[in-house]
Amino acid sequence: MSSPVFIHTQAEFERVVERLNHFSAIAIDTEFDNNHYAYGFTLCLFQVATPGACYLIDPFEVKDLSALWRVIENPAVEKVIHDSGEDFRLLYLHGCSPRNVFDTSVATKLLCFEKIGLANVLGEVLGIESSKKKQQSNWLKRPLTDMQLDYAANDVVYLLELRDKLTERLQQQQRWEWFQQSMVFLENKSYAPKTRSTFLSSKEQRDFSPFDQHILNELYRFRDEQARKFGKPTYQVITDAQIHEILTTPSTLANWLNLKGINPRMQTSWVVGQLQKIIQQAKAEGTKRQLLHERVKPTPQEFAEMQERATRSTTLREGTFLPMKRWIEEKYGSLFVPYILSNEVISTLIGGELKLTDIGPPFQQAIIREAAAALSIDISAFY
Repeated sequence: MSSPVFIHTQAEFERVVERLNHFSAIAIDTEFDNNHYAYGFTLCLFQVATPGACYLIDPFEVKDLSALWRVIENPAVEKVIHDSGEDFRLLYLHGCSPRNVFDTSVATKLLCFEKIGLANVLGEVLGIESSKKKQQSNWLKRPLTDMQLDYAANDVVYLLELRDKLTERLQQQQRWEWFQQSMVFLENKSYAPKTRSTFLSSKEQRDFSPFDQHILNELYRFRDEQARKFGKPTYQVITDAQIHEILTTPSTLANWLNLKGINPRMQTSWVVGQLQKIIQQAKAEGTKRQLLHERVKPTPQEFAEMQERATRSTTLREGTFLPMKRWIEEKYGSLFVPYILSNEVISTLIGGELKLTDIGPPFQQAIIREAAAALSIDISAFY
């Protein structure tokens, strides 16, 4: 394969994308920043490989990517990718829903690979050494270094060959149909961001009174607005610790302009005035709503219900799901268990957040039912 081609003009991009529709399969990947160096979930680079070429598309220079999204959504072109979760969540934000996908990461899970990172898989299957040194680098900066470009290209140039090898193994091990079901599930699952009603963490909701939670949430809201305005992640605008200090130590704002460790753009008289106004308004609203100034403690009945739920959860884990996990391990191998009946899946089933029919592709549900039937365990409550 020739050296990667860096695409940074709209005209070059249009010519490349026109070619992509003529291939039966292409390999894709993205590099992004998710609130690490900038505010929000930002596409920084899009990589595409064909059997004879590799293209690195710069979305900061190529403003209109709609033609590429049409290729990604084209069911006549197979898209080969490794570990698609974050990539598909990012594509969702761009209005793109991939179709005809081959996720090599899912294939490795079905084949019980001990290590499923791309570098490890390439080494095991193709004997190729691949460096992951630039995985945490700043993909927002321009120009990108040669090392970054090489890293980005290596994420896609071997995927088509890897797909062929993994397909052979899946078919040999009678797991090809399982893989196909997994890809259908992958394409149809929701990648929409979870809606949130508060900026507070679960710990903050436990540790602060309802009155203080209201003030804290409004302070976080202001920080988020400023972060969006500056294009910076929230932690670079005002840290959580600084927000807590503003709430708990009244003298903080009086000394704000002289404190060390404050973002210079936030260390202004205007910001102090805004924070004071927010606190004043939040206190007034909290008083109007009669929010409690003390941390909420569960009533005796609520505490008893919590204990009952905890006991039920422990009983179900140990008496229902642990034996099923052991059975699956004996029949399919220990590395297969987390893919079929992970602790996360068990928690969602026990908590009633999902039903068994919602958790994954049909074969996964079938194996769980198979384990329950073999052990004479009744799991009808989870349908």
